Amino acid sequence: MSDPIIHVSFPMAPDAYPTTLHWHAQLSRHVFAALSARFGARVRFSPWTAPLEPAGRDVLVSFQPHPALTRWKRSVLIENSNFDVDKWRHAAFRRFGLNAPTDAVAAGDAALRHQYALVVLSNDVAIRRVAARDPQVAACYDHMASLARHLSVHPHPIDKVEFSRLATGFATPAKTRMLVYHAGPRKNSAELIATLRDIGLQENSDFSVAAHVPKDRADLMAFLRQNFLVVANTSYSETGPINMIEYLLSGFAVYGHDDWWDGAGNPRFTWSYDPAAQETNRANLRHIFHELGPDGVAAERDRVRTAFLERSDNDWPALLGPVCAHVEALLDSDHPGRVD
Repeated sequence: MSDPIIHVSFPMAPDAYPTTLHWHAQLSRHVFAALSARFGARVRFSPWTAPLEPAGRDVLVSFQPHPALTRWKRSVLIENSNFDVDKWRHAAFRRFGLNAPTDAVAAGDAALRHQYALVVLSNDVAIRRVAARDPQVAACYDHMASLARHLSVHPHPIDKVEFSRLATGFATPAKTRMLVYHAGPRKNSAELIATLRDIGLQENSDFSVAAHVPKDRADLMAFLRQNFLVVANTSYSETGPINMIEYLLSGFAVYGHDDWWDGAGNPRFTWSYDPAAQETNRANLRHIFHELGPDGVAAERDRVRTAFLERSDNDWPALLGPVCAHVEALLDSDHPGRVD
């Protein structure tokens, strides 16, 4: 009887990174390399769009929405979530009188049900809420835990060396400018943009708006590093944090939605949708643009960046160790491959 195969499948091939500085490429590279080092030739990479039919005691390592997950359950899945109850139940950010559409979190429940392990990547704010059994996240967390045999929650791992290449070598810009991510609900910053205008800041002078920035454009990233001190994203989506932390390590200060960003302890660099916090939002933005000055913003950026660099829970081994351990246990497990 042949040894079971460990199928690894992500939207980008392992060799796409680091030429392509995209989270999918980074995930593919590090997961495939770690599994290959542990299990050798049994590990096979399968392109995302190629037909994949695991059999016998084979194992699949992937994430939603891989089509094989609806029928194959001997899987170790790496997922993103902040366990927000409203997003899970209503596919919307519904606090503070808002009803803003977000990703349909529950849409993939059928594929996740009966899986062996869910290894969930989240942000510091959500991880603290899960640990405290906060009602904002507890029901969704319990639901996800009921879908699989094992569930664990981890910070997003960061390739600190690769994303730190731009962090030095540029003088602090003479003026505090903010690059604002905005492109619909997934990158919503419409209210932030309106507030920046309301307090007298000028678009394309004090701040600029971008829907997407390709990080593998070294010339563009160098231009941004020399001209913007702050990158902002007040998205309702939980996909924002990894993108923003990549900017943080690249040499920018981060300003983000308090649902997923706590400013590493400095609330002045957070945005709230709470109506009672709107004057605080304005005061914090005035503080960043007018009171701190470029050197003050740079000092705060360096403090937060150092804190992230000194952590070990967001290093790749902190995630790859549990993933490899789950795969090793699953190879010997009687967990069924298919569930009728």
